[in-house]
Amino acid sequence: MSWVAEIILSVHNWWNDVPAIRSTIQSEKLSSLESTASTSQPHRIGVLGAAAINIVAILDPVSTQSSTIITGIAARDRKRAQAQIDTYKPYLPGNCKAYDSYDALLSDPDIDAVYIPLPNGLHHQWALSALEKGKHVLVEKPLASNAQQARDIRDIASRTGKTALEAFHWRFHPMAHTVKSILQSGKYGAIRSVDARFFVPAGVLKKDDIRFQYSLAGGSSMDLTYVFSAASFFAVRDFTDPNVEFTVDSAVPRLNAKDRLVDEAMQATITFKESGRDVKATVHADLAQPRLFGLIPRLWTLTPNVTIQTDSAEILFTNFVGPWVGGSITITPLTRDASTGQITKRGKATTQKVFTGGDQWDREENGGNAQPWWTTYRYQLEAFVRQIKGGYEGPWVSLDESVKVMEIIDAVYEKAGLPIRGR
Repeated sequence: MSWVAEIILSVHNWWNDVPAIRSTIQSEKLSSLESTASTSQPHRIGVLGAAAINIVAILDPVSTQSSTIITGIAARDRKRAQAQIDTYKPYLPGNCKAYDSYDALLSDPDIDAVYIPLPNGLHHQWALSALEKGKHVLVEKPLASNAQQARDIRDIASRTGKTALEAFHWRFHPMAHTVKSILQSGKYGAIRSVDARFFVPAGVLKKDDIRFQYSLAGGSSMDLTYVFSAASFFAVRDFTDPNVEFTVDSAVPRLNAKDRLVDEAMQATITFKESGRDVKATVHADLAQPRLFGLIPRLWTLTPNVTIQTDSAEILFTNFVGPWVGGSITITPLTRDASTGQITKRGKATTQKVFTGGDQWDREENGGNAQPWWTTYRYQLEAFVRQIKGGYEGPWVSLDESVKVMEIIDAVYEKAGLPIRGR
């Protein structure tokens, strides 16, 4: 899937003339690095693993962020790390070093923070190691293999005083904040239901892909965990509120042919309970969506969407995972039968797009400097860096929330009759 994201990123950057912006920022960072008088040296980020997602998730965002720089990439084979450095040299000003082990990078005192894109089953081990060695941590979703491992990371981050963030990059985009604000305004009444969907066509992932391996904490519920993040974020005001409860009502997996412990697809229903009311959520995740009649790719289902119904409206958040590419918010007024609650009429739909600002990034204390060409990963990096600096009050995914999302996933696996990952 990473090669598709890289192509989309390349087109996006070309369209928005990002290479020119990058060149200017890179020159400024080089000047800062070379100046002995500079008082604002960039935060030095190391990457654990020469993963294909690196260019989209961390190298490109850092290349246009003035206060960060990638100074190291580690792989079990130094040649792989060096190959990625050589391939993406324009994104890596200064001296980016290749390491032949993750421990070597984490032991380097010149690294301030690390990005961890390793297979799911390794997130817990290396996040803990990084925190213990005094590094801030940005770890790919899912944060860990299960809820207990997520609690471990939360507790160690608290003890060490270091920032740790699960890379739910979509949560930092202004379009996500706008949908949340619309729901919380009460303009369309109470939330009734949430439906979150993310499908990957069969054949995009190879049959031996790590996402289909139980030993590496694979499965659609793990790798497409965006659907659980979205359901919990939009269903209730604050999922970390101790008074908010959830129950998994059903969980129906489609098992992988080679590893019967892996959910190649999962459909689940969840009830969220908040302030005496219930909100029903359905999630659909599929890492190998079958073709129609075995022949036709279901192209009409490829965009990850969230649909939220309230008392008087239906809100469709298109491409919620990456709203910087064709994302939109469509609101359709609804009329319901007073006695049955059934929809009797749909009004005229209106659509809006929000690429900057919103009720979060335009706030003075958050800098108000968001740009329309920022990707979700770029927004995420901005938040991560500002959190490290301290005093940041903007969008965030707390480790408490990450733990609760993992609790949902654990409960889904139990309901489906599958073992919790990492055990």
